Amino acid sequence: MIERNRFMRPLLACSAMLAIVMAHPAGAQTASGAQRTASSPASASSAAGAGEAAPTVRPEIGNLLLDAQRLLGEKDNKEAAAKVLAAEAIADKTPYELHILARVKGALATAMGDAESAALQYELASQGPWLTQTDKVARLQAMVALYYNAKNYAKAIEWIEKYQQAGGADPAMRMVLAQSHYLKADYASAAKALEIEVGKAISAGKVPEELQLKLLADSLGRLRDQAGHTRVLETMVRYYPSQATWRALISRLWAKPQLATRLQMDVFRLQLAAAGLADETDYTEMAALALQEGSAIEASKVLEQGYAAGVLVAGGKAGELQRLTDKAGKSATEDRNTLEKDIVRARTLPDGLAMFNYGFNLFQLGQAERGVTLMEQGLAKGIARNGDLARLRLVSVYASLKQREKAAELLSSLAGKVEPVGLDDCVRYWTLLLRRS
Repeated sequence: MIERNRFMRPLLACSAMLAIVMAHPAGAQTASGAQRTASSPASASSAAGAGEAAPTVRPEIGNLLLDAQRLLGEKDNKEAAAKVLAAEAIADKTPYELHILARVKGALATAMGDAESAALQYELASQGPWLTQTDKVARLQAMVALYYNAKNYAKAIEWIEKYQQAGGADPAMRMVLAQSHYLKADYASAAKALEIEVGKAISAGKVPEELQLKLLADSLGRLRDQAGHTRVLETMVRYYPSQATWRALISRLWAKPQLATRLQMDVFRLQLAAAGLADETDYTEMAALALQEGSAIEASKVLEQGYAAGVLVAGGKAGELQRLTDKAGKSATEDRNTLEKDIVRARTLPDGLAMFNYGFNLFQLGQAERGVTLMEQGLAKGIARNGDLARLRLVSVYASLKQREKAAELLSSLAGKVEPVGLDDCVRYWTLLLRRS
């Protein structure tokens, strides 16, 4: 269930104003012709504007309703209700007197928190030759607010349609229409309405409302529209990035059918940069995969981060974590001890992959400038196998160093590539992340 939000504020304000206006027998005259109120002239009858006599309220009814109005202003709802009952008891009321009575009864119901009864009374009072077109539109809008507050979403939708047919054009009403469909559990209609609103905002160069995106994402998720849900999550991290939204988006990437195994380590690096690793499984799986790919220093660093964050606890899982930690630590030590010799040898090789990998190790050890230079040299020499994945890894390094222009240049060289499966998603998500970082 969603809470009231700023889209409803204009409607709630309109509803409150209508309660005041409805309580005033505006433009009504007593049988003697004396003006009884000083309320908005907008309620004067169209008939009067055409030179016809204005409708009147008999003093015996008008005085009771004026007293009820005063008592409502004094928060004396009980006495106000008594005055309204007395007015109701008077026989042979004219259509206009019934109209005014309904307005006051609606204000009374509103004051007593009975939104459903208020809506019914205002519905009775929302039509009549006494109302200008502007008045009618305002009352239709307020009817929506009343039914929405009463959680009668079907009626709220009905009155929104009447409001729109009458020429009402408040943008907030379109959002309330979408919310009403959503709260009525008509997720297909909600999604359709929300997609229109989001599309309009983006086409106009504006930022769509966060609530619109959240409701759209949830609606599409409930409809099991996986592609649409992912698309909206991407829009959300573009405009309203949060750790929770990034994790939801990247979890969709992990669930992508046929996600390439050789790309999994790059997905972990993306996740680490965008949303962080969430639990023990994330840390241990990333470390194990790094070890498998020969990146022991990275594996050891990931585990160190897990321990520092308090997510990993020594001795967990019957010693499995300790064994992984020991293995990563031992392999990382060996790699550090031979790294300089390995770099010298790698420079003599025709393929640049070894230079690239050892440069990445230098970066992991904190020698960022030297490591990046070696990675760039290895890439320039040429990498025969999985060169695109090497570029993607270098993007993660550039991102961590805030070198956005270099990262963007590499990402542009990867744009449009769909192999291996998931590469295009990683490129798109790194692009989104770099725009906001």
